Amino acid sequence: MSLDGVFVNSIRNELYKKLVGGRVDKIHQPDKNEIVISIRNKGENYKLLITAISSSPRLHLTNVTRKNPIEPPMFCMLLRKHLTGAHITNIKQINFDRIVEVSFECKDELGTRVHKSLITEIMGKHSNIIFVNEDNTIIDSLKRVTPNVSSVRQVYPGLNYLTPPGSDKLNPLTVSRQMFMKEIESANGGIYIFDFFYKNFTGFSPFISREICYLANLNESTYVGELSQAKKEEIWDKFSNIVNTIKETDFSFNIYFDENKTYGFYCIDMEYLKGYNKKSFTSPGELLDEYYYELDNKNKINQRVASLIKSINTKIARNKKKVEKQRNELLNAENRDKNRVYGELILSNLHKTPENNKLLVVNYYDPEQKETAIPLDPKLSLSQNSQKFFKRYNKLKKAEEELNKLINTTLSEISYLENILFSIEECETTDDLNDIYNELISEGFMKRKSRVNKSKETKPITTFLSSKGHEILVGKNNIQNDMITFKIAKNEDYWFHAKNMPGSHVIIKTNGDELTDEEYVEAAKIAAFYSKGKISSTVEVDYTKKSNIKKPPNAKPGFVIYDTNYSMLVEPNIDGIKIKE
Repeated sequence: MSLDGVFVNSIRNELYKKLVGGRVDKIHQPDKNEIVISIRNKGENYKLLITAISSSPRLHLTNVTRKNPIEPPMFCMLLRKHLTGAHITNIKQINFDRIVEVSFECKDELGTRVHKSLITEIMGKHSNIIFVNEDNTIIDSLKRVTPNVSSVRQVYPGLNYLTPPGSDKLNPLTVSRQMFMKEIESANGGIYIFDFFYKNFTGFSPFISREICYLANLNESTYVGELSQAKKEEIWDKFSNIVNTIKETDFSFNIYFDENKTYGFYCIDMEYLKGYNKKSFTSPGELLDEYYYELDNKNKINQRVASLIKSINTKIARNKKKVEKQRNELLNAENRDKNRVYGELILSNLHKTPENNKLLVVNYYDPEQKETAIPLDPKLSLSQNSQKFFKRYNKLKKAEEELNKLINTTLSEISYLENILFSIEECETTDDLNDIYNELISEGFMKRKSRVNKSKETKPITTFLSSKGHEILVGKNNIQNDMITFKIAKNEDYWFHAKNMPGSHVIIKTNGDELTDEEYVEAAKIAAFYSKGKISSTVEVDYTKKSNIKKPPNAKPGFVIYDTNYSMLVEPNIDGIKIKE
């Protein structure tokens, strides 16, 4: 990975220069796995981000503003109690590994000066933030690791802090030529030279192993046992040059990418990546802010949407079963006319005598005038049996009306939930996801949880510009759909939506102008792109004047009706359509 011990060393170097001597001003915990510490030092304000999110653990200075919960979590409250007003006395990297210890001088309840440390372990899913006192006793940790979780190493209050189980790897910063040669001579001759570096030297990753191989003009699959003494000397030379670069803190921060993807980032110029494009940064914090910003959003969204999608799919499946049952009941209700016929036939044959609890009569409703045997209740008279059939007929008639209403309601709910699923797929930020949570809560599909706060902020509407400069607005969820259709759009504006599938409402504002054919197509393409059919080759899109769009009483968010419209087939492709900055 790019964030290895070498890169952590470059981060530690920046933190040491800027934060040591600084005073802790504020502490926040915007996410359950993230801590942000505001520090003032030498007239400057800094924000130290420490995150133990398994997919992107790290620590660095950040300029990204994160939203904080209304009520701070317990770990945040603990750090505030101990570290607010404390001074940073040291920042060190432990064993050249991805472990950084930030030491503080603070005061206890009696005003005595004491030393405490915050240890960040950057280790994938085992990443953690651990708070210890000066004798290395754990005060608490972001993630408590009990014996039930791990039998190898526990992390919880009262235990003595021990570094994660290490290995016999060498620290590259302290390796001499003699030690290096001894290591390469004693290595398994069948190991690839590429594997040799990161398996024998702490802090080294495949990223830098590949660079050493490239500089030494070695195939990565060369076996160590095949190396000549001269080649080993050359490898040592390239190895020691990189180590000297690290010792001299001669770092260069770059993200490497091509047209299709981002390859990675590093703190040293990578010669083997010279064929890639690169974007340079002045500090590791700036680089990591840019690299992880979108990734963090996606990860946070993915963590939350998995359970939400499962819940919605369960509701959809339950509603489909409900519709099936309701339709079966409706079929029974549709046979109600037989009860009315029986009731009338009995009334017209009151003079006859039943036999074996049946009344044999001529069915004058039948074109062939066949005889029909009507089953009777022996406890009731003929007149009472007739009334019983009429009551059943009226009951089924009313049931049919109610079942039709229930079926329509259930089908509407299925359509609504399918549209919610589409909105979730289109989420770009956690704010977008919170809008959907709040909508589901307001519609009674979910119970409010403390972590989902109803934001009063107005989210910006995604806006494109047509070829003639008219604004084209896109609703990313049902709340935004209602907003642009019924609060922003005027009657002379045009409304677009993919036909018979979940998708965004799209409004093109005319400002009283006549739209060109090209503008209609552009708006339709946007509606097709922001719909469930975006992966299709063509999508049919309905469009009409906003004045023709109506919202039925008590309809769910995003639901509208219209009876006057045009349609067109377009490709769901928005290339070339300018987005408004």
